[in-house]
Amino acid sequence: MNFSIHFAGKHLLRFIVPAAALVLAGCSSSPVKKDRFLEHAPRKQVQRVAYNGSPDVAATQAKTMLVGQVHIHDRVNGGVRTGAYLDVVLNPVSAASNQWYQEVCRAGKVLNGQPDQRYVRNAFQAKTNDYGQFVFTNVPVGEYYLTSRLYWIDTKPMSGPVEYGGLLSKKISLVAGTNAFDLNDTDKCHGYFH
Repeated sequence: MNFSIHFAGKHLLRFIVPAAALVLAGCSSSPVKKDRFLEHAPRKQVQRVAYNGSPDVAATQAKTMLVGQVHIHDRVNGGVRTGAYLDVVLNPVSAASNQWYQEVCRAGKVLNGQPDQRYVRNAFQAKTNDYGQFVFTNVPVGEYYLTSRLYWIDTKPMSGPVEYGGLLSKKISLVAGTNAFDLNDTDKCHGYFH
C-alpha cells in the first residue's frame, strides 16, 4: 500500500510541476495593462485674469441661507455616494470665478499664477456632515459658484486601486430666505471628473 501511494504521488508530481511552470510562464509573459481612463494629455494652461471684486455681492446688505447635499450616482458599483466631511465653497461671481468655471471646470484647463488673496478671502466655506449635507448661514444675497470635490477609491482587476470622482460645480443665485441647492451628477466638471 505504501508503494502505490508513493508511486501515484510520483506520477502526480510529474504532471503538476510542468503544468505549474506553464501557468507561471503564461502569467509572466502577458503584458501589464494600464487603465486607459487614467491617462490624459497634458492640460492646457491659461493665464489667470486679474481679480476685480464681486460688485453684485458687495453692493447688497441682505443676508440669506443656503442648505444642500453633495451626492452622485456611483455607476461603477451602483447606489449613491454622499460626500461626508468635504469642503464646500461658495464663491461670489466675478471675472475671476467666471474664468475658473469656464476654463477649469468646463474646459479642463489649468490657471497660471497665484489667485489674488482678496479672491480667496471673499469665498465662503462650509464642511459637509456624515450625510454630505452642508449649510451656509448669513451670506449676502447674490450669484455664486457652488463647488466641492468628491473622490473615492475602488479597485479594477487590471490596474489595482483607481480614484474615481472629481470636481462638482454650478452657478447659483441666492435670494432672501432659505435657498436649497445640491451638488450632484449634473454638476460634474467633465475635465476633472473620472
